[in-house]
Amino acid sequence: MADIRILRGPRIVPDVDQALQFAGYKEGGLGRDKSLIRCQELVTILRPLMQAKAALAFTDDTLYAVLTLGAAVSRKLDEYEKDGDVMDSLLFNALADTCLMALEEEVLQQLQLICKQKGCGITGRHEPGSDIPLSSQADAVAETKAGQSLGVSVNKDLVLSPAKSMTLVFDIGSDPKVFHAAHDCASCPKTDCDRRKDSGEAVVTVPAGVKVDEAIQAQGTDLSMPCGGKGRCGKCRVRVVAGKLAVTPADRNVFSDSQLREGWRLACQAETTEETKIAVPLREQQGFSALALQEDAEQDSALLANHGCGIAIDIGTTTIAAALVDRTDGRIVATATTASRQRSFGADVISRIDAANKGKGKALQKAVRKDILGLMETLFDDHPEGRTSCRAVAIAANTTMLHLLMGWSCKGLGNWPFTPVSLGGETYAFKDVFGSDFLSDCPVTLIPGMSTYVGGDITAGIAASGLMDSDEVTLFIDLGTNGELVLGNRDQRFIASAPAGPALEGGKLTWGTASISGAICGVRIEGSKAIVRTIDGAVPVGICGTGIIEAMAGLVSAGLVDETGKLEEPYFSMGFTLGSTLDYERIVLSQKDIREIQMAKSAIRAGIETLIEGSGMDRRRIDRVCLAGGFGYRLDPEKAAVIGLLPPDLADKATAVGNTALQGAAALVAGTLSIQDLQDAASGAEERVLGNEEAFQRLYISYMKFLGGR
Repeated sequence: MADIRILRGPRIVPDVDQALQFAGYKEGGLGRDKSLIRCQELVTILRPLMQAKAALAFTDDTLYAVLTLGAAVSRKLDEYEKDGDVMDSLLFNALADTCLMALEEEVLQQLQLICKQKGCGITGRHEPGSDIPLSSQADAVAETKAGQSLGVSVNKDLVLSPAKSMTLVFDIGSDPKVFHAAHDCASCPKTDCDRRKDSGEAVVTVPAGVKVDEAIQAQGTDLSMPCGGKGRCGKCRVRVVAGKLAVTPADRNVFSDSQLREGWRLACQAETTEETKIAVPLREQQGFSALALQEDAEQDSALLANHGCGIAIDIGTTTIAAALVDRTDGRIVATATTASRQRSFGADVISRIDAANKGKGKALQKAVRKDILGLMETLFDDHPEGRTSCRAVAIAANTTMLHLLMGWSCKGLGNWPFTPVSLGGETYAFKDVFGSDFLSDCPVTLIPGMSTYVGGDITAGIAASGLMDSDEVTLFIDLGTNGELVLGNRDQRFIASAPAGPALEGGKLTWGTASISGAICGVRIEGSKAIVRTIDGAVPVGICGTGIIEAMAGLVSAGLVDETGKLEEPYFSMGFTLGSTLDYERIVLSQKDIREIQMAKSAIRAGIETLIEGSGMDRRRIDRVCLAGGFGYRLDPEKAAVIGLLPPDLADKATAVGNTALQGAAALVAGTLSIQDLQDAASGAEERVLGNEEAFQRLYISYMKFLGGR
């Protein structure tokens, strides 16, 4: 017979500041003052409705707990949602969450006293649906008899009613001095939680007989696997906390003997033989600091609601960006970016096509849908009124990303003659694209692509850059995992796609990372020492695209890398040190990293030269060079020329034009570009398939060298 205790929380009050934080409002952010006033008003509504109570049930070795704010709170929340009152629903929900958390804290305080009286302790805490099966919710409700004492029930889908309720399960020990009952963010797999406290890693429990990478991702923690899980890139590093994981040959290629003894393994190669606790570093789980477009900080929220808005999306292979656009005047109200969850399936389109064709298409679709819906939530956090006034979504993406989003077969993309299901250009219902009613009345337009490997992101880019409106000859270069190239003007256009791979965006490099806080984004070589700058001035965590280019330019100019790409000793053996992490790990460029960079820059340069040569145009006719993409936005053309990425004679004509794919999608949403404009931009271009060009093969070998700007 369980020992059941009923606890009450009469002193529970909402925390307005915390609620605003949960709702996504930052100090000094747009709309915060208005929401603060409304929060204070909602507190007076919430407090009389609350019946904060908890039920505890002590069994022989387990303690079950059920907490609730009562049915009246949930009914009021339902009212706001039913009435379509987005702002009140968001804020009331956040206020209720602060009360539920405060109730939990009070229950734990009382629980500690109860445990002392009973002569027992708490040795572990578990949260159903997080680190133990969700079915434990039903066990907790049954053991505490919460239906009778609290009015809390659980349905066949294991959902609690009232909604503002929660369950917890604790392990009971014999020592009253041991009380491990508080939530530990470091041990929680929900790394994207808004309430997460700063932590360097997440700890995930993986059952026996399971592939570690799949188990980690299934529990909600992302992994970076640019090589597609082949054990080559060394990015999916995890550490064994409790249990055992066999050492694989791939592990020995990546880790030192001391690191192996410390428990470091590659998640993609590991499979458990027993239940194992695994720590996952969160270095790449940080948010991006650099946004894709210039926001209008003066945009009035009420004006947005009156004008109506839309959302522009750029689905890149590495990064996904979104913008909230005022449809009346075309102003950018807010922007957001995220690293693609699909990187767990490989860093390049070929890896993802292969994964999709091997039965992982649904998982890839789910990943990109989750990313985009998350970005939409972020955009509406500071602009909740935008959700009800949103009337259009436009998506720019390369052809592969479009197929993965729509769930189309990728078989035609991976095999000659490389035939896509569609190049886009159509408009769909929101649910048909995202599998969600998040914006049920909002149509979604897919910007048309030009070919299998020159997609809608480039169509949007050349339209936004003005190439289609000018007699001037423009070389348009979108620098990313693929280097998409367009040469021409309004009358004549040649296109190509150079398979650069992810190295220039940090993929496959030992310390490569996306453009996150702490990424090394600038490098100056003085003697044999690197002087670096990082995004946000934060402690270094790795090196991103612009940092890679500047580091290589510095090494070449200093003579520390010869024209073949060989590092001078002692750096050939130990790598060239750029900086160190907070844990004093050396951030290095290794000889292997430089080979990856060589191949990437050579593919881009050979693609440029092949396109110019194949077009028959005199290169002296090229009036401007547009460097597009988030990577290109901060690229120094002169340093790119030093390593041979850009032709020296065109470097002084190069201008960074930002994320033109997102700009083009925003223009479509705002109505300054029409779908017909984009169809015109997509049609009429002559494609040069570089893989079939003898010149590309010849030039690729030639431009592997570092010629110092020659």
